[in-house]
Amino acid sequence: MALRAGVAALKRLLPAVVPLLCAGFVFYAAGLHLTIMQQAVAGYGMLALLLVLMRLPGSKAKPLRPFILSIAAFVTLRYCFFRTFVSLGYAGFFPFAAMMLLYGAEMYSALIHFLGMFVNLRPLERKPAPLPEDRGLWPVVDIFIPTHSEPEEIVQVTALACLQMDYPAQKLNIFILDDGGTTRKLNSPDPAAARAAGQRASRLKEIARDLGINYMTREDNEHAKAGNLNNALKFTGMGYYRHRQEGEWLNFGRLSGPGELVLVLDCDHVPTRDFLTNTAGFFLGDEKLCLVQTPHFFINPNPIEKNLGTHGSAPHENEMFYRAMQPGLDFWNSSFFCGSAALLSRKCLEEVGGFAGETVTEDAETALALHAKGGRSVYLPKPMICGLSPDTLEDFVVQRSRWAQGMIQILLLKRPFSQRGLSWQQRLCYTNNCIFWLFGLARTVFILAPLAYLLFGFQIYNASTPQILVFALPHLLCSMAAVNYLYGEVRWPFFSELLETAQGIFLIVPVLGAIMNPRAPRFKVTPKGRNLDSDFMSTFSLPFYLILALLLTGLPAAAERWKSYPLQRGTIAVCVTWVLFNLFLVTACLGITYELKQKRKQHRILTREKVAIRLADAEFESEINDMSLSGLRLTLHGGHTARPGDTLTVLAEAGGRRYALPAIVKRVRRDLGGHTRLGCRFDARDMDDIKRMVSFVYGESARWESFWRDRKKTSALAALFYLSLKASAGAGRNIQAAARFAVRYAYAPGGKS
Repeated sequence: MALRAGVAALKRLLPAVVPLLCAGFVFYAAGLHLTIMQQAVAGYGMLALLLVLMRLPGSKAKPLRPFILSIAAFVTLRYCFFRTFVSLGYAGFFPFAAMMLLYGAEMYSALIHFLGMFVNLRPLERKPAPLPEDRGLWPVVDIFIPTHSEPEEIVQVTALACLQMDYPAQKLNIFILDDGGTTRKLNSPDPAAARAAGQRASRLKEIARDLGINYMTREDNEHAKAGNLNNALKFTGMGYYRHRQEGEWLNFGRLSGPGELVLVLDCDHVPTRDFLTNTAGFFLGDEKLCLVQTPHFFINPNPIEKNLGTHGSAPHENEMFYRAMQPGLDFWNSSFFCGSAALLSRKCLEEVGGFAGETVTEDAETALALHAKGGRSVYLPKPMICGLSPDTLEDFVVQRSRWAQGMIQILLLKRPFSQRGLSWQQRLCYTNNCIFWLFGLARTVFILAPLAYLLFGFQIYNASTPQILVFALPHLLCSMAAVNYLYGEVRWPFFSELLETAQGIFLIVPVLGAIMNPRAPRFKVTPKGRNLDSDFMSTFSLPFYLILALLLTGLPAAAERWKSYPLQRGTIAVCVTWVLFNLFLVTACLGITYELKQKRKQHRILTREKVAIRLADAEFESEINDMSLSGLRLTLHGGHTARPGDTLTVLAEAGGRRYALPAIVKRVRRDLGGHTRLGCRFDARDMDDIKRMVSFVYGESARWESFWRDRKKTSALAALFYLSLKASAGAGRNIQAAARFAVRYAYAPGGKS
C-alpha cells in the first residue's frame, strides 16, 4: 500500500518536477564555459536542429512544440550569459551609460522573448459551445453599446445587427449607452458644444425609438467608458430594474428582465448573427466562468497598413494578438477582456464591483480583478464582429498611447506579479502584457546604439568579431526562427520591428509619464469613421526625418573609422549593417507618415461570392468582387451587360438565408477578358431594406474567417523584399511632399509659407 501510494504521489509530482528539472538543466548548460570553436558548434548545431525540427510534420503539436521552444530559449540564454558576464566593462561614465542602455534594451527584449514563448507553449483552439435545444434554457443577455462622439450612423448599424442575431428576441435587451449626451454635456457653458450634444442625443433617441431598443445616458462622464458601463450595469441589475419613460433611460422596446450575461460591443463593432449562439453556451453549468472573449476583426486597414499599402496582402497588425497570443493566454486561464466583442457574467461582474475604472484600460483591469477572484475565462478564436480601425496616424497614436499608459498603470498600481488570487502562470501572463508596452524605449535604444560607437567611439559592446559570430548571430537567427515558428502565419518577418519603430517613438513620453505618475493618465476616446479628403505629409514625419539625418551621419563616420582603425573593422562592419537596417525601418516609417486620402464612409470588403442578378425581367449569374453597406461591385458573365442608371436586384444566399437586395448601376466597365464590371449602389427604400443589407454584409462570420484562412507564411527574404518595395514607394511620396513644402517656404514672401 505504501509503495502504491508513493508511486501515485510521484505521478502527481512529475508534471511539476520535470519542467523544473529541465529548466535547471537548461540554465546549467547555458552557463557552461566553452571555447570559441565549441560555442560555434553548439550555437549553429542548435540552429540547424531547430530548423530541421520546425519542418517536421506536426511540429507545432505536443510534445515537439515545448522541445523546439526550449532549443531557441537555450541559445538565447547562452547569449544573455555571455552579455552579462563577458561583454560588459567600464570605460568611462558616458560609454558605460550607453553600454548599460543597450544591455538593458537587450535583456528586456530577451525577457519578452522568453515570456512570449511561455505564453504560447500550448495555445488552445476552442470550438463554439452549443446551446440546448430548449430555448427556454438560454440565458437572457443585455447588450451594451457604449458610444461617446462617434457618428450616429455607426451606432445604428451595430444596433441593427444586434436585432438580427440568431437569438430569441424575448431573451435580448439592447441598450445604446450615450456618454455624449450626459446631463453635463447638454448643459455645457459652451452653447455650440451643448447644441451639438443635444442634436446627437436626439438622433440616437430617434434611432432607439425606430428600432424598438433602449437608450440610456447619465449625469456626467465620470470614469469614462467604465463609468458608462457601470451605470448601465447598475440600473439593469435586479435591485434597480425598472421601466422608465423619461430621464436618463428611455425604453422603446420589450424588456426581458436583468440579463444573466452582458455583451459589450463598441459602437463600431458590428456583430454577426451567430455571435451569441457560439458563445453563450460556455456559461451553462459553469458558475466560475466570468468571460468569453472573441477576436476584434477590422474591415479597414489601420493607418500604417493603409499608408504603406500592405492591407489585403499581409496579415493585419492585430492578428498576432488575436490569433496567437490570446489562444496562448487561454491555456493559462489568462485570456483577458479587450473592451468589446466579449460576453461577461453579470454575477461575476457584480462580485468585483463592476467594470474597473482606476486605469484607462478598463478592460484588462476588469479581467485582472475577475481572475484574481477565482474566475475562469475563455477565448473563442472565431471572428464574429467587424470593427473600424483608426483612420489617421494621429488617432492611431492616441489609441496606442492609451493602451500603453493603461497597461503601465496596471503594472504599477495593481502589481499583477504579486496579485493575490492569481496563479503564478497568470502573474507571468499579466506581467508580460504590461511590460510589453515598454518596447518604444528599447526600440529607440536599438536605433541610436550603433551611432554611439560610430560617432563618439564609445565601446558599448565589448566583444570580438569571433564572439559576435558564435554568440550573437546564432541567438539572432534562432530568435527569428522561433518567432516565425510561433507567429509566421499572422506576422511576417520584420513587420514587428517596423510596427514597433513606427509607434515606439511616440509612446515614449506617454509611457514615461505613466511611470512617473501612474494616476495622471486620463481616458481619451479613439476617433472612428473620419474621412481624409486628400493626401498629405503628417507632422509625425518630422521625428523620422531627424532620425534619418542622424543615421546618415553615421555612414561617413564609419568610413573614416574603417580607414583609421583597421583592427576595429569587424566592429565597424557590424555597426554599419545595423545602421543600414535602421535606415530601412526609418525609411519605411516615412511612408507610413504620409497620409493617403480616405473618402469612403463605408469600407469595402473584398470577396468572391456567386450571386444571381435580376435585370429587366431577366435573371443571370454574377459574382460579387467587393461590397460595403453602400453598394457592391459585380462581374457579369455570359456576355451580359447593363447601363448606368439601370435598376437591378441582387439575389444572394448566405448562412442559409436568401436575400433580394435592390441596387442601381452607377458605373459600367468592360475588362480585358470581355466581362462586364458593374459598380452598384444599394437602393434602400425602407428600414426593412436596410436591415437586409446589414444582415447580408455583416451577418456572416464565415466571411471574416475566410480572411484569416487565406494567410500564408513567407520567408524572411521575401518579406524584406516586399517591405522594401512598399517602403520605397511610401518614402518617395513623403520626400516629394517635403521637397514641395521646402520650395514653397523658400520662395514665399518673407520666407514664410
